[in-house]
Amino acid sequence: MFKRKKVFGVALLALSAVLLTACGGKKEDAKDSDTVNLTWYMTGIPQKDIEKVNDAVNKYTKDKYDLTVTLNQIDWGEYDQKMSALVNAGESFDLAFTASWLGGFNYLTNARKGGFLDITDYLNGDNKALKSELDEKFWQGAEIDGKIYVVPTQKEIAATEFFVFNKELVDKYKVPYEDIKTYADLEPWLKKIKEEEGIFPWYMSEGYKNPYEFDELNTSVGINLEGDQDKITDYYFEKPYEERVTKVREFMNAGYINENAALAKQTDIVGKDWFVTSTVMGPLDTATVKDQVKKDVVVTQMTDSIVTNASAVGAGTVVGANSEHPKEAMKLLEAVNTDPELMNLLAYGIEGTHYEKTGDDTIKWLDAHSNYTTPYYMFGSYFNLYHAEGAQADEWDVLKEYNANATPSPALGFNFDTTSVSTQIAALNNVQEEFKNLINTGSVDPKENLEKMETKMKAAGLDDVVNEMQKQYDEWKK
Repeated sequence: MFKRKKVFGVALLALSAVLLTACGGKKEDAKDSDTVNLTWYMTGIPQKDIEKVNDAVNKYTKDKYDLTVTLNQIDWGEYDQKMSALVNAGESFDLAFTASWLGGFNYLTNARKGGFLDITDYLNGDNKALKSELDEKFWQGAEIDGKIYVVPTQKEIAATEFFVFNKELVDKYKVPYEDIKTYADLEPWLKKIKEEEGIFPWYMSEGYKNPYEFDELNTSVGINLEGDQDKITDYYFEKPYEERVTKVREFMNAGYINENAALAKQTDIVGKDWFVTSTVMGPLDTATVKDQVKKDVVVTQMTDSIVTNASAVGAGTVVGANSEHPKEAMKLLEAVNTDPELMNLLAYGIEGTHYEKTGDDTIKWLDAHSNYTTPYYMFGSYFNLYHAEGAQADEWDVLKEYNANATPSPALGFNFDTTSVSTQIAALNNVQEEFKNLINTGSVDPKENLEKMETKMKAAGLDDVVNEMQKQYDEWKK
């Protein structure tokens, strides 16, 4: 565990100075001496009005909760590195954004090495209201060896792959897109659009994975949820994956997929002609996808919604292990999750400046909205947010139903300890990088290249990782 300490080294002093400068930290003498001031690190493009919102937040929290907070916003490209350095140095902070998908500052790694505070007793004690606010599956996914170190953001609880269709072509050809959920369903429409429009109908990019129901517990190793759910295996060498990549290779050879798919970026889709693409999204993200691809779209879910550890902790807030004010940090976290006025202030900015209300729980943006567009999926509960203009009135009901119906993975709550196989995992990731984009996009013969990939992965220690995970998983299930 990290120990609280004073840091005298020049390098660590410089690190602290860089963090405060980069994040627009405020001077502590601006706070009342008898009021606890918390430090909260967030990511996102630093906003022009962050200090203005911070002042409004502090006025509210001081009056209602007798505490204040300094909101430190670090840009996307720097957040991982700077926060990892802060934790590794044993420096103190009160609150910070983390997620399963971050690199050096990801939830599991830093909780295991003692960088985050164990908040289990708080959730079972003074902060029971916070615990009861979230769907139980979020807490299951956050659990590490029986303890909880994060308050997950209560947003969509599963990461689900969707087909995304160009609505113009759907309407033109009367495509029953809601019935298209498999490659077999899609194939006749790819053929028709290819013949009629003369385009590559499926725009595919390098990140496409040919998804099936699989819980990747580390690297590509985990559980095939369409097969034996007691057996640890590898994503790439199970029958559902082999079937999908074989069909995608046929699509590529037929001219249904853009030839540069293995190198293409998803952002390159803008300005191109296409019929279908795909994305991982939640049930309320259609408008976001429309904005990204610059076309009107309709979507269909490709796979069931499965709750995994990674999806449950797709975003969350932790208390630093060396925080000097853990009780107050948990008090603020509970408020953000249970107090709609505070959540909307943090998420949307100041009423009358950044937005104005058009009803009890609806708002429209004002011109200054562009000065404060922080990524509010980092914290709190979506169910306390106002409905922004353009959003469907029942959006939180839709999200609640989606979360309630999402199926927990049988491994929800199991977190693999990689200590004994970390070298093998690094080697496996390198082998995957060599093959996965080419195979996933149908750019090479799947049978031949999966055989080569498996040979190299076994040489890199695949069996060691599978066997160690199986041993730990069997023990966890007892």
